[in-house]
Order: sequence, then C-alpha cells, then structure tokens
Amino acid sequence: MPGGLEGSFANLRHMSPQDAPAEQSVILDIEAGIAQLFRSARYVIRRYSAEVHPELQPTGFSILRHIAQSGPSQASSIIAATGLDKSAVSRQLSALRALGLLATRPDPTDGRSSYLVTTPLAEERLAAVRRLVTLDYAERFETWSGDELTTFARLLERFNDNPPGVPR
Repeated sequence: MPGGLEGSFANLRHMSPQDAPAEQSVILDIEAGIAQLFRSARYVIRRYSAEVHPELQPTGFSILRHIAQSGPSQASSIIAATGLDKSAVSRQLSALRALGLLATRPDPTDGRSSYLVTTPLAEERLAAVRRLVTLDYAERFETWSGDELTTFARLLERFNDNPPGVPR
C-alpha cells in the first residue's frame, strides 16, 4: 500500500483525523470512488431497466433480476433479500405483472401459497440485457489483465462481505 499504510487502518476508528491524515485521505478517496460507482450504477440500472421495458423502474428491474437469478420466489424472500419494505415490493410486483414480466404459480406443497416466476418475455428481455452487460463490461475492462480482473473481483467480494453498519 502506498506510503507504508499497511495495517494502519485497524486502529483508525480510535484516532482523530489529525492523528492519521494519510489514512483519512485514503479512506476519503475510496469513499469518493464508491460514490462515483453508485452514480454510475444508478445510470446503468436505469438504462438496463429501460432495455427490459420502457416503463420498468430500476427497483422493479432489481426485483426481476433477483427472481430470475434465484428462481421461483415468494414476496417475503424478496423483501428479505433486497431490504425493501413490503409496500414497495408489493407495488413493484404489481407493476412487473402488469408489464407481463412476472407470473404467479401455486406452491405445489401448500395450496394457500404461491410463487413469483419470470415470464418468457422477461427471460427474453433479461437475456438481451445480459448481452448488453457483457458488452459494456468487456469494453470497460478491455485494457485490464486477467490478473487485474481476478484481483478486482476478489477485492470487491471481500469489500461487499463486510458492509458498514452491519454487525459481524
């Protein structure tokens, strides 16, 4: 790490900014980069949502993608996985059904319950988005080496495994 900062972040929470200016500067640079990443992600998610359907909201896209990746889902599992409140999920599920992107299937083990599944239209549109994502990222990473990509993926996974404010 530049400037001999290895290991110096472990005690940073107990230091004042005056005690650790180099460490604080690095953390602020990281935070600025993450803020830019969020801005970029919001733009990209809006773009991918519109690719699926012009009326699809980004939250609906995220829910649809979750169902496509996880398989048949109940609203409660979507709420747990996304952290969205029940009313927001309910509104988005209604919109996804109205757009022909989601269907409801009865639970074969419990007739009182049902599962949400993607429709063939949703699968077709999500496949087109996956192709677009592949092209977007291939272009973005075209100058990166295989080792850089592997390291980046590993560090992203490590970073995301420990979100701030979540008890360990």
